[in-house]
Amino acid sequence: MLITGKGTQDCPQHVEFMLLDGFSMMSVSSAIEPLRAANRLLSFEAYRWSFSSEDGAAANASNGISVNVDERFGLSKPPAYLFVCAGMTLVAKDQTRLNVILNRRSREGCRMGALSMGTVFLARANLLNDARCTLHWEGQPAFREEFPYIQLSNELYVIDKNRYTCAGGTAGLDLMLHIIAEDHGDVLARSIANQFQVDRIRTGSVEQRSGSSVRLDTLPPQLGQAAGLMRQNFENPLSNTEIARKVGLSVRNLERMFQRHTGQTPARYYKTLRLEQARDLLLHTGLANVDIAIATGFCTSSYFCACYREQFGHSPSVERQRDGARFEKDGRRRLVKGVQSIR
Repeated sequence: MLITGKGTQDCPQHVEFMLLDGFSMMSVSSAIEPLRAANRLLSFEAYRWSFSSEDGAAANASNGISVNVDERFGLSKPPAYLFVCAGMTLVAKDQTRLNVILNRRSREGCRMGALSMGTVFLARANLLNDARCTLHWEGQPAFREEFPYIQLSNELYVIDKNRYTCAGGTAGLDLMLHIIAEDHGDVLARSIANQFQVDRIRTGSVEQRSGSSVRLDTLPPQLGQAAGLMRQNFENPLSNTEIARKVGLSVRNLERMFQRHTGQTPARYYKTLRLEQARDLLLHTGLANVDIAIATGFCTSSYFCACYREQFGHSPSVERQRDGARFEKDGRRRLVKGVQSIR
């Protein structure tokens, strides 16, 4: 069954949100509200939406709110769009059944999408092997570890073929506005943005801001290039001399620019980026401390632990305990307690 059409008064486009326990409420709300506003401004039902869960039972959001669903996933007719919605709890109740139905929906012509960490489940179903994708920046280090062969972007949302992946949070609003603009024009999309006090509609090419120290879009071009080089070289950190040469500055000018615009030396800035990367790996993978130390350019595990404590005020081991996570020996993460949502 091939699904086509742009949503008319007689045939609204059906958007299904498959909610996995721990899903991000912000991500889902940001995606639904533009559809509601589109219907109101068009004065007819161009879009309708429904919720499903793996077993048909209510799904629990990461903020503790329980959401009743319309059906068990996979029992209804195929929707025009299917979005897998997930947060930090990346464990399906029945991964095999989930994979089978996701693949069936793809064959039926659904436009397959994901909000926030839902991208992980599309990847596990082998539905992103030939498509670019994105997900929330906090989950990217772990995603690269699990799926090194998939082309991952840091953009707010990515549309590649019939794959619609989104970083979550308010980026879902931007993605839906893009879809609405394609279906019903830019004027309607801008009118909806005005309804929500959004001063601009962000395109998918806008980069996510990853971590507290990374604000590349506000830095002078050469400094932004230097920071980009640092992010691309965590395991084998570059020296100040190498970075300065690659961006066309003297070492002294590089140091002056970093101090002026970041309040840090290049070395301190670089170390902070590496420690933020290490924190993401601690929270979202089962890698051992020594492996994380190597992956982020620290020569020994003890030095890594000392730097981590200096940066965050506690050890890497305490970080994992604070997150309420348990790690199995095979290195796959299993979240067994309530955790904070990805924004």
